[in-house]
Amino acid sequence: MNKKFALFMAQCLILILAGIPAGIASTSSYYLDASRLELQVSPTTDTASGVVRVSSNSNKPIRLKVIPKLWELSPQGVLTYQEPPKDKESLLDNIGINPEEFELLPGKSRLVRFIVKVPHDIENAEYPFQLYFQPTSLLEPDAKQQATAVNNVLDVVPIFTTTVYAYKGAPAPKVKVEGLQCGYQPDKRLVSVDLSLSNQGAKHARLFGNVIINRKASSGGSGQLVDVLHMQNSTLIIVMPGSLRTVKNLLELQKVSRLDAGEYQMDVQLVDERNIQPAIPATCNFTVPAG
Repeated sequence: MNKKFALFMAQCLILILAGIPAGIASTSSYYLDASRLELQVSPTTDTASGVVRVSSNSNKPIRLKVIPKLWELSPQGVLTYQEPPKDKESLLDNIGINPEEFELLPGKSRLVRFIVKVPHDIENAEYPFQLYFQPTSLLEPDAKQQATAVNNVLDVVPIFTTTVYAYKGAPAPKVKVEGLQCGYQPDKRLVSVDLSLSNQGAKHARLFGNVIINRKASSGGSGQLVDVLHMQNSTLIIVMPGSLRTVKNLLELQKVSRLDAGEYQMDVQLVDERNIQPAIPATCNFTVPAG
């Protein structure tokens, strides 16, 4: 019985291995040493330069092409690329990259250097762009047509980016709360936060959102602390200069399972990650009905 079972398992293993194409373990992957760079523009040359290290943890060569891209955030925080760029004189025309395309050998690293020249007639400004590392060692179109669907899956190599902020002068963010709405969903036991922000400064803001919930005292005295929550699941809220940013969160209570009937006050504190502007407060009231 044991021999028959062992033979059966061996046959299953052969079938499984036969279904895995050769080279499945030879996946191509690489990583960057920086996902964000903040560079100061030289006042004498109007240029800023930086370096990104690209490293391979693959067992086969990867060919990469570095492409600069302009981008923006929608009011909901979705990143979109400007293709083609909106401005006639694009920042992309003033970015130099060395090397623009190269082969990354297995287990090795490569330095990619870049320089950007910004307009000289603006004193305080921020110039954001991305360096888009795109693999080019995929199958050619003719070869792809002849390949199986499984082989096409093996050609997929992740794309990584480094976001660069080049600063000229001393720009600063200036974030203002345009609106705050809050509430409670008893059926889901979730607190809702609907926040609208604007940035009237010349530099983007990177904010943490902390939410403090207090139950109001019926006698009009000091309230009772109920819970402290974190917006965006503890990630940053980015507000670009001259733009509107909306944040809609459904937050799960941490210290209590649900809110009792009564009047509540929500205090939102937005704190800049880099401490370059004061905390931004906002207050909202909501009612939890009985039953």
